[in-house]
Amino acid sequence: MPTDLHPFAGEGPGNVPLPRAPLVRTIAQLKFPYLTQFAVNEDAVASAVAGALSGSYPIMEFGHEVAVTITAQGVTENRSPTKIWRLASGDRAWQISFSGTFLSIDTTSYVRRSDFAQRLADAWTALNSAVAVPYVERLGVRYINQLTDREHLDRLTLFLRAEVLGVVTSEHPDEAALVSALNEAQYRFPDGGVFQARWGLLPAGASIDNARPAFDHPTWILDTDSFREFAPSVQNGEHLYDDVRDLALRGYQFFRWAVTDEFLTAFGGEL
Repeated sequence: MPTDLHPFAGEGPGNVPLPRAPLVRTIAQLKFPYLTQFAVNEDAVASAVAGALSGSYPIMEFGHEVAVTITAQGVTENRSPTKIWRLASGDRAWQISFSGTFLSIDTTSYVRRSDFAQRLADAWTALNSAVAVPYVERLGVRYINQLTDREHLDRLTLFLRAEVLGVVTSEHPDEAALVSALNEAQYRFPDGGVFQARWGLLPAGASIDNARPAFDHPTWILDTDSFREFAPSVQNGEHLYDDVRDLALRGYQFFRWAVTDEFLTAFGGEL
């Protein structure tokens, strides 16, 4: 059983690969000031970036940014008028998205931090080859986990430490069925980084990902976001690979603190 007093106590945990990990999506995003060249000829910039990345991402699509908000009442979406471009791998497991204000990578096939960080660094290089980005305003890494199997949901008290379980342990279905219970925590670090996590039971019929179906029963989620915000001209992306790995590590630290050994072995981990 985990014993650390808080998620970030001591050294980072050793990696325990989970072949059947309940990781739905992993996302990293850089935000920067609106680039003039996008106002001048955004299609030319998009074509240049797409050409540089076409070997790994041969599919190109257009769309608009969508913000997803999770509350006790469910999940809502707010569509932005900002035009974005999406480059996808042949199996659509990896996606690069960008506009005049951001660059992101999104995957449903996450394996390791090093590969994830390198893919974003490569996309950053491609973008800067097409248009010079003066500085980064924000860098974040997000992990979305979701337990959907009823057998796993019945074992939450074995899978999660007491601080994470919350009111789940006090449910009495015959008297009052627990429909949803979402929690949130935020941490700030001396280096200026911020980490926030949302977890708990998501109501039946709610989904945290448009590409995945909603379920007719509550599911359990762990949604973490580790990020840093920068003053103008402080962060130029020079050490992006290492910065992404550092932020991703905090997400993994919280995950390992939240779950038990029973959780790890249930999803194929070898301790």
